[in-house]
Amino acid sequence: MIRHELSQWPLVISISSGLQTLESMDAFTEDWNRWLDRGEPFVSLRVFADADALVHPEGSAQRAKQWLQARGEDIRRHMMGMASVVPAAQYEKISKMNVQKLFGVPASTFVATDDALTWLGESVLAPRGLRLDAAAVRAAIGAVRATPSLS
Repeated sequence: MIRHELSQWPLVISISSGLQTLESMDAFTEDWNRWLDRGEPFVSLRVFADADALVHPEGSAQRAKQWLQARGEDIRRHMMGMASVVPAAQYEKISKMNVQKLFGVPASTFVATDDALTWLGESVLAPRGLRLDAAAVRAAIGAVRATPSLS
């Protein structure tokens, strides 16, 4: 399951838990389409709550590739940056993926949410004159994680 928290816009917080389906991946790209269609710059913080959340369902790679080809220019135009937080056991594998090259925007992978927030605040938002309220972001993440389907 993937849940989004938009109360900190232009920061989009996405929290993934458990195995994804093609349908949930399609819903995820539709959410991204809506954000891109706003025509406003935004930042993505993706939090993967468990190892299963990092598993891509069969058939999703081709769909993702097509979507990236279709929306790549919009991503580069509107995305300020992306941080991913992954379980420690998956960090080595996931950190080898070049998300920055894939999306064409500043991107990095972290084990700790606070490290991701520091990087987003200092490297992505501050150069644009924007501030990150780390306490509010942590509270928003906590609220989403408290929902029964993600706990």
